[in-house]
Amino acid sequence: MSLLTCFYAFMTSLAMSLVMVPFLRHWALDQGALDQPDERKVHTTAVPRLGGVAIFLAFLLAAIVFSPIDQRVRGLLAGALIMFITGVIDDLNGIPARYKFAGEVLASLIAVLVGQLWVTNLGNPFGFGFIVLPDWFAIPFTVFALVGIINAINLIDGLDGLAGGISLVALVAFMLLALFDGAPVVMLLCAALLGALLGFLKYNFYPAQIFMGDAGSLTLGFILGFLALMLTQRPGGEISAMVPVLILGLPMIDTLWVMGRRLLNGGSPFVADNGHVHHKFLDLGFEHRFTVLIIYAVSLFWASLAIVLSDFPDYFLLLLFLTSAILCYIALRYVSHNLGRFPLLNRDADTGLRNTASFRLIVEQVDRLVPAICLLLLLYVLLACWSVILHNETHWQVALLLLITGVLLWLRPLSDNRQFLMLVVYVAAGIAATEIWHANEVLVNNLSIKLLGDIVIGTAGVLALLKIQFRRKNEFFLSSADFLALGVIVFLAIATEQSFLGLEMAGPLLRALVAVIVVRSIAFRSVLCRNVVIGSALGYLALSVIF
Repeated sequence: MSLLTCFYAFMTSLAMSLVMVPFLRHWALDQGALDQPDERKVHTTAVPRLGGVAIFLAFLLAAIVFSPIDQRVRGLLAGALIMFITGVIDDLNGIPARYKFAGEVLASLIAVLVGQLWVTNLGNPFGFGFIVLPDWFAIPFTVFALVGIINAINLIDGLDGLAGGISLVALVAFMLLALFDGAPVVMLLCAALLGALLGFLKYNFYPAQIFMGDAGSLTLGFILGFLALMLTQRPGGEISAMVPVLILGLPMIDTLWVMGRRLLNGGSPFVADNGHVHHKFLDLGFEHRFTVLIIYAVSLFWASLAIVLSDFPDYFLLLLFLTSAILCYIALRYVSHNLGRFPLLNRDADTGLRNTASFRLIVEQVDRLVPAICLLLLLYVLLACWSVILHNETHWQVALLLLITGVLLWLRPLSDNRQFLMLVVYVAAGIAATEIWHANEVLVNNLSIKLLGDIVIGTAGVLALLKIQFRRKNEFFLSSADFLALGVIVFLAIATEQSFLGLEMAGPLLRALVAVIVVRSIAFRSVLCRNVVIGSALGYLALSVIF
């Protein structure tokens, strides 16, 4: 299993999630599936809460298509399906906490039994020797641990983007650990869930347009817990059970603290209140957005420690975790009571990140990269033209059909035609990428046209992604043609995994995807940019017809 397969799994789930979330949002608004504000919740208006449906279905598709379905994966998918159904029922109709808890236990037990995977080795967390669990105790202990992680993610889901961002950090950490430890299945599943989650987070960052709901938080917590199990308990693996504890440390500490306090006060541990870590930050005077960033930073800190120190003894990791948790708490308490000494924090405001002065400053600086992106794209087109002159891999009939279609759409004044004209441009970009992929002629020393093309389009891709991330309001949007192009790329990515089709498109497809992203990042900045991009594509197609 290659890294390219993981990339395709990521892109497939990302595309599905990006397409499904807006649809689910509108459907939830029509059906009244909304999260209503109350005295315990932070949001002040009703918000759709079915984003978890998109996360799970996007992950499920990518996992089924790209992952080998062995016993462990069957267990994960079986448990995740039960957890998802429980969450959807709760989001649509609401169910008592005890029934939701029963669903968590059932999902965990089914996953453990079907997957034949449970915690047998806890490592050496106290320095007195390795703790090995017998099967009769290991199975209930594993179910208990999975239920704990499920509730940890569910309970931390109290601010826009919070649970998703923490899970994102954990998934990246798990993926890197799986890469280093040689666990390709775990790496692919992480990539699939990462894409689904990123597509959702686009609409969930503050101010959120949609919530993941229990269908998202419960399922996300379950999958994270089972991935940790697959990573630490697989035969031949060297990742300690203490490492995922460090990665998921913040939500786990929050859950233990809140449930413990509820029990000490004589209440039910499952009755919601305002005692979570994010509520404490808000009570101390931090705004919504800055509270989320602080918790992101703490999660990223612990995840980084877990990756860097994964080979250290378990008792050292546990001591480091507890010590850093206490120090973080003391430091944040001090900062919150002495905000006057930290003027940077006083600049925080309860507004969206894109409305801040700092973000606008970054946007202005990133705008200066646009000419560089244009020059790199022009150079890539020239390399494609050179490749066509040397050896044309494109059938002239295909190029002629695209050229005629593009010219007719360009000459017609209807604005809707511009979207589908861009589809012709995207196809031309894909053909150009394929052409350069086959151009192995050496330019100088060992630098071939193909290698130079990879350097050019790779650099342009990085700059384009930077531009898309730091864009002006309403500057970047996805049209019908963009969704169609994305769907075709996803289909081809899936098709390349089916050996009976005889397709060998992995290399060209990846470069075509990057080329489309680069074109999309600059095509709609102005009428001039759009016309130059379209003219270049039609000129390239004309050259393909001639040669």
